[in-house]
Amino acid sequence: MNTGVIIGTGRQSDAVINLLSSTNKYHLLVFTRNTQSKQAVKLQALPNVELVANKAETGFDSVAFLAAASQSDFVFVNTDGFALGEQAEIYWGIRLFELASKANVKHLIYSGLDYNGKESSFDPKLYVGHYEGKARVQEFIHAQAKSPMAWTIIRSGPYVENLAQLMAPVVDVDGKYLFQLPLGNGAIPFIDLESFAGYVLWALQNLDQSAGLDFGVAIEHITGQEIADAFTTKTGKPAEYVDFPIGDWHAKTWTRLPKGPDTKIGFQNVKDDNALLMTFRENFTNWWSLYKASAGNTGLIRRDYQYLDKILPNRVKTVGEWIEKANYTGERESGVPNLD
Repeated sequence: MNTGVIIGTGRQSDAVINLLSSTNKYHLLVFTRNTQSKQAVKLQALPNVELVANKAETGFDSVAFLAAASQSDFVFVNTDGFALGEQAEIYWGIRLFELASKANVKHLIYSGLDYNGKESSFDPKLYVGHYEGKARVQEFIHAQAKSPMAWTIIRSGPYVENLAQLMAPVVDVDGKYLFQLPLGNGAIPFIDLESFAGYVLWALQNLDQSAGLDFGVAIEHITGQEIADAFTTKTGKPAEYVDFPIGDWHAKTWTRLPKGPDTKIGFQNVKDDNALLMTFRENFTNWWSLYKASAGNTGLIRRDYQYLDKILPNRVKTVGEWIEKANYTGERESGVPNLD
């Protein structure tokens, strides 16, 4: 049984832990700041899962991580840019790679995002901090040898599960579900978390193909109207896509943050605003611009869906399929964090 370190207990890591545990082929050391949290306790109850305390107040406990990595064959790294802030995410992404290499880990899988800055000639209107932070780590990883520690980069995107939270529709007086999204004529390359976990498992089981591989994943590129149409087709409920003004979207989305949309990203762990870079308003205005620029899988963010079908034939291939599989009803899930 191979041993692996999993960074974090958020939604993405949770999906990876659940799938790897279910195979009964991996012993998982889950690195978490709060070993007594409801989510951590739930994960610890799974077969072959052991919690490792991250005792650092911010970032990661290097000593504890090195000790866990020294017992491990692989490491899965998914740093949280919303908690860390852009600068710290770059530092820790690189540092965790270095420590894993020092620990003689055989394979590191990095959960990344597209380098849209580089792709767009560094257009400031497309600068999204949590994308660019991960992308700079990826540039570092690309500069490293593929041996003795192999590496794989899996570039993800917006979770389709956010249709039950960050992008949840509102219901008008006539019972119509309104998907109010500032998307214009663009398209979102949604990922679903179960399929993402499947790509991680594939990378672990096919090291001859995944070593040194950097690939992007998604369900499909889907427009706002196609989201509404798929929802109606699968649920029978009337729906409409509304190209929503970006200012109005910010006003209704970030009500739980200390300063609303003007809260700085990373505020949970960094108390000095001057040490942080972008506000949620700045970051997510540009975030929507990424998808406006990605319509038809021919723009800024692109995916090779034929390749994804080849390596994960059972992946979720349409948002409609996910709606049916997840029993999505259009209702907002109150228990989901507002920052994924």
